[in-house]
Amino acid sequence: MDYNRTNVQKEVCFMKDYKQRWMVASVILNIFFAITKLAAGYLTATAVIIADGIHSLSDIITSSVILLSVKFAGVKNERFPEGLHKLEDLAALFSGIFIIYAGYEILIHALKYHHPIRYRAFAVLFLIFILIIQFVFTFLESKAAKKYNSPALKADAAEWLFDTSVTVVAIFGVVFDWLGVVYAQKIAVFVIVVFIFKAAYELIRDSVLVLLDASVDKAILSKAKEIIESFDEVESIDMLFIRKAGSVLIGDIILKIRQKNMVKAHEVVEKIENSLKKNIENLHFLTIHYEPAINFNKKRAILLDMNGNIAKRIRDAYKVKFETVDEKGDLVSVFERENPFFNTQRGYFVRFLSWLVKQNVNEIVFNYSNIDSDRIALLEGLDIKVSKSN
Repeated sequence: MDYNRTNVQKEVCFMKDYKQRWMVASVILNIFFAITKLAAGYLTATAVIIADGIHSLSDIITSSVILLSVKFAGVKNERFPEGLHKLEDLAALFSGIFIIYAGYEILIHALKYHHPIRYRAFAVLFLIFILIIQFVFTFLESKAAKKYNSPALKADAAEWLFDTSVTVVAIFGVVFDWLGVVYAQKIAVFVIVVFIFKAAYELIRDSVLVLLDASVDKAILSKAKEIIESFDEVESIDMLFIRKAGSVLIGDIILKIRQKNMVKAHEVVEKIENSLKKNIENLHFLTIHYEPAINFNKKRAILLDMNGNIAKRIRDAYKVKFETVDEKGDLVSVFERENPFFNTQRGYFVRFLSWLVKQNVNEIVFNYSNIDSDRIALLEGLDIKVSKSN
């Protein structure tokens, strides 16, 4: 059964627009940084700043790819009815590769770099100015990525964190070069690049897991299972699979429901869907297949008259003796209850039959000599067998 997507679609559209604004801001800021870094690098003859400027050019390409993926993630068609949300993860994968490559290039360049720097004070102040802007933007975008669980924004924030680290390295390089320390910058570059490689590895790992339709972590699955099992009507969970696609979660569930009435079973499943959506963040697409629970125990209702004998008519049932037998035919339980509708004049048959259905009766036993064929058809339609006592 498919989830009603009206409100979900509005939320997804809002998230998409929100992420697009962040990516546009990221591209514009990278263009500004690329131009200013290259200009400042050539002015001060600082190779590290020039390399950082070249890296900003690659950031423009990376951010543009992620922007396009976010823009088209919600596009739906006949072939992709749930959208192209995995474009975010694909873009995050390539971003992780770009980060590793850029880190490698910066490391190699820093190890080989040794040029006299002009206008050192200006170079340091310029880099501090750039660092402040980078830090603020990285902090705000990381909060947005966490709030909306977006791998695309997470990837871009990781890229900005890398840029911030490179800027710190550049500042140390210029300052310690000013102080005459030769190898300090090289060591700092190596340490930072190790952390950058670790972040890139985690980004690539998470993206690959999503692209391969790996299940979400056990905490989410346990929470979903707990919610489903809180409904008494659920007999068993035959399948529970939740996966990520971009920043949304997609669930596939197969249940057995203790309910013969399909309308009521449908209502139970809708309540389960609403509860899962309410309590599990970003669960936007949910498909639940359900079927009646198979009960191998059979429950028969033996109709008794006022004398305790087996009744000859349904109308004469003063008490009902309920017997439950297992699949081997062994008696499991026996109990008697008075017929609550024995004194009812109008609508007796319908009310009495409804009561038996609620007791999950599979068979009615009484000593009938003649019974209306329409009533037999009604009972059999409710999967209740009519038997005559021996």
